[in-house]
Amino acid sequence: MSSASDEDSFNPATVPDPVTEGDNTIFAESDVVAAPQGFGERFSNSFGAILFGLLLVPLSCWGLFWNEGRAVKTARALSEGLSLVVPASPDRLNSALDGKLVHIAGPGSSQTGVADAAFGVQGKGLKLARRVEMYQWKQTESGSGQDRKFTYSREWSESPIQSSRFHAPSGHQNPAFPVYRSQKFGAADARVGQFPVGETAALRLDAKEAFPITDAGLGATQRTTGRVTRVNGGGYYIGSDPLSPRVGDVRITYMIKREGPVSFVGRQQPEGLQPYRATNGQEFLLASSGIESADTLFQTAQDDNRTLTWVLRAVGLVVMLIGFSALFAPVTLLASYIPILGSLVSGAVFLVSLAATVMVGTSVIAIAWFVYRPLLSLALVAAAIAITFGLRQLRKQRQAARMTPGGFAPRLN
Repeated sequence: MSSASDEDSFNPATVPDPVTEGDNTIFAESDVVAAPQGFGERFSNSFGAILFGLLLVPLSCWGLFWNEGRAVKTARALSEGLSLVVPASPDRLNSALDGKLVHIAGPGSSQTGVADAAFGVQGKGLKLARRVEMYQWKQTESGSGQDRKFTYSREWSESPIQSSRFHAPSGHQNPAFPVYRSQKFGAADARVGQFPVGETAALRLDAKEAFPITDAGLGATQRTTGRVTRVNGGGYYIGSDPLSPRVGDVRITYMIKREGPVSFVGRQQPEGLQPYRATNGQEFLLASSGIESADTLFQTAQDDNRTLTWVLRAVGLVVMLIGFSALFAPVTLLASYIPILGSLVSGAVFLVSLAATVMVGTSVIAIAWFVYRPLLSLALVAAAIAITFGLRQLRKQRQAARMTPGGFAPRLN
């Protein structure tokens, strides 16, 4: 049953009629629950939005500042590593290189392979990735005011969805997520030629090839899950009917990285490669499926670092924009009750929030650059000042030329 707080907005008529099969109650694949909001509730929520905005804005500022520091430290650590890396031979382990940053490339192999003992899965390869998904209800909110509604649909998810937080949990309850989750396994005896790289390095490889399983591990799987399990679609299925999944059903699939050519850059230890710690404290262990030079591995890592930096910048600015917009929630709400004024105020609030985001966000990034890249920042400021001064001088010269008899200069807009 829905809680007392939901009684005013919850409409039982919108919940689909259940179909009972044995001891199981099955609801429709998806349904919509209307949840209109009164002015009092919306106005109260708008003040909650202000508190939310006051949290998001400084949080996004911290995130943007941290991201710039992370980017600089990672780039410097990689540059340091490139200047120190030495080649290692796949023919043997040279103990003289223990503790040094080495580059190794060649045929990757493992005598014992990779295994997921809990589910009785084993394969010939360097890395195995288990993916655990459960069929669950998911809530999606849309609209506002009298048009607000919640849509409930069922989907496969690797993460637990807390149905207790749903607006209308009745009929949409998700069971507890299994204690076993998605996990990755590396070959402990992974090696390149005769050079041992170990499990830590193997885990850095990408497992992109589907690994169909057999029923050999069904016994171990059923002991782990405590439920009836079958092999279906190349993976394990825990439930009554894979063609008609029910909430609470679980499926487990695998991906594998087969033996083959690989490349690594890491700190050599007798038991295998470990992450290298640069002088600034940043750690890295580079890996690639294929034969790659040390220069290529480092360049790829630098490119990935730049891409991640821009992605996190975009995320930080979007979060900041949401935060600034939330600060105007009461104003936007009050204006929404006046049809023409509502859209104008909403647009104005967006523009003001966008301007504040650009101003504050770029200022935070600029300050971070002064902290982490002082020389480059000073050079950019000096260049900007020089360009501005040069344009002003050019404008003065053209103005002087127009004032000179017979002189002509095109007008600058």
